[in-house]
Amino acid sequence: MASDERGKQCMDAVDQHLFSKYGLHLLWPAYSQPDDDIGYVTRVYKGIKENAAIFSHTNPWAVIAECKLGHGNRAMKFYDAILPFYQNDMIEIRQSEPYSYCQFVMGKDHTAHGRARHPWLTGTASWFYTAVTKHILGIQPTHHGLIIDPCIPSDWEVFEVIRKWRGAEYHINVKNPYGMQKGIKSILLNGQPVQNPVPIQPAGSVNRVDVEMG
Repeated sequence: MASDERGKQCMDAVDQHLFSKYGLHLLWPAYSQPDDDIGYVTRVYKGIKENAAIFSHTNPWAVIAECKLGHGNRAMKFYDAILPFYQNDMIEIRQSEPYSYCQFVMGKDHTAHGRARHPWLTGTASWFYTAVTKHILGIQPTHHGLIIDPCIPSDWEVFEVIRKWRGAEYHINVKNPYGMQKGIKSILLNGQPVQNPVPIQPAGSVNRVDVEMG
């Protein structure tokens, strides 16, 4: 809904004020006094759940926002921070499975900053699947074809995706020779130049899609 300039200002503020090595806080600073004009959130202890915790469900939306702005480096920074895999070596802090997203992680206004709670009780995994496949890797099914529009870190030189869609198989090879974060220079479908979206191919077919960013 925001203009590009307004969007950049918003996400710069998110990075500056809400980012931590465990993920993005829902808000900050935490409310410290009950305020009935604001409501329930002000009665939650500082750094827990809605009151300035790292609320997992909203983190992938920030990744998607950065991809829409073309900021692949920051999108990956946000993704990596909350990824349970990268918290595997800090289990004494996290206190939860390193293969499950949790509903929230204690925020920096709490003495147990980084402690994860309520594993499995969240829609975070499905939202991150959307953020990664449709926005970072940029493979977006539409009614008219398959849009390929990645937003990746500038140091990614190449990646490959196999996408099965509407009965056809697409072997997508993306090259990034110029260190771009976003932008498509060319697309070849089975050796022939095409534009986004890549045309829908017959069910049962196997197709090669070569993409160059630029």
